[in-house]
Amino acid sequence: MSCTVLGPGLLGCFLGAAANAAAVITGPSGHVRSQRVQLPNGQVREWAPLPSPQVRDRQQILVCCRCPDTPWHTLPDNCLVAQNGLGQQRNTIACFLGVDQDTDGVIHATGPQPRLVLQQSDPGWADVIAAWRDAGIIVDLVANAEAARWEKTILNATVGPLCLATGLSMGEVWDDPALRSLCLQATREGDAIARANNVSIPAGLEQRAVTFFGAMSDHRPSLLNDPRELPWVLDVLLDTAAKHGCEAEALGSIHRRCHSGQVRVLQT
Repeated sequence: MSCTVLGPGLLGCFLGAAANAAAVITGPSGHVRSQRVQLPNGQVREWAPLPSPQVRDRQQILVCCRCPDTPWHTLPDNCLVAQNGLGQQRNTIACFLGVDQDTDGVIHATGPQPRLVLQQSDPGWADVIAAWRDAGIIVDLVANAEAARWEKTILNATVGPLCLATGLSMGEVWDDPALRSLCLQATREGDAIARANNVSIPAGLEQRAVTFFGAMSDHRPSLLNDPRELPWVLDVLLDTAAKHGCEAEALGSIHRRCHSGQVRVLQT
């Protein structure tokens, strides 16, 4: 069975095309970001999903719109959510990838081989997961994806917000010794905050951050287009740190650099 993509932006088109999604639910623009996607296996797929006017019962929905734009209370229970951050009340995929669009309009992955970590879910998603794997995406099915979600959130709370604060690409932030040091300190703080919240991220987080960001080159994260994601990736870590009395000096410094009055309440 195929799925319907809610929010066919860069990520929605990339995952939707890889899954051969049959339909899309667009946002206010009514547009699909692109119908040409280069998959990790090297294939360029011409993708032509049908428009679907709204979320309907019994649809298999892959949620790729931004957190504040998500109709949480009308989503079916068996949906999958491909979003950054914490606080979502559905089965959320930890997406370790960057997605860009070239000058010819082709969407493609940037950085290491794309990897998705998700909790084992409704068997109806088996065909989609198989299609992602066939497309060259690594898909790890786990009994509990909480550690992976926290790891991705910690990564999202470091370099991306500094891109927002400075206007630099991920590669430019990472190449700056002072900013890279700040990011790694924030990564260590995030790891400690997770452990204080009874979430055990596997050892080696800092080295995985070095590997991931070292391969991101000139990628410009989604935060540059929509800072409303900040509460879900940075504020939530700071709030959890305050709750448990954890050190968050570096995360706080990043927050002060990029904060511009975003609403801090998670819209769940």
